[in-house]
Amino acid sequence: MNKNVKGVGIDAVEVQRFFPFKRSRGERFLVNNFTEKELDYCYAFRDPSAHLAGTFAAKEAIWKALGNSKMLQSAIEIRREKTGAPRVWIKNRHQKSIFVSISHTATIAMAIAIKQ
Repeated sequence: MNKNVKGVGIDAVEVQRFFPFKRSRGERFLVNNFTEKELDYCYAFRDPSAHLAGTFAAKEAIWKALGNSKMLQSAIEIRREKTGAPRVWIKNRHQKSIFVSISHTATIAMAIAIKQ
């Protein structure tokens, strides 16, 4: 591994798992795993399922890249720039040394995270 890379994480999620949340953002699972900013972003789309799945995959990938099993996923937040580019925030602090990329199709969402 490159000495500048301290961690890599990847995750893939079936978009279908998030179909039940298309209409209601108040479900316990969503409240426990997503921040208000993340939910605002995802529910700005007609069908939030793929965006919820992608955001969830990103948070999982970051958690894996950090290698910190004690950190709660709820401490990780994906914020979007005006361009839509995802940025990593942990406990309300921008993490400039963690990079994430998210992609999805109609059926699969995936993300990769790199910690430098």
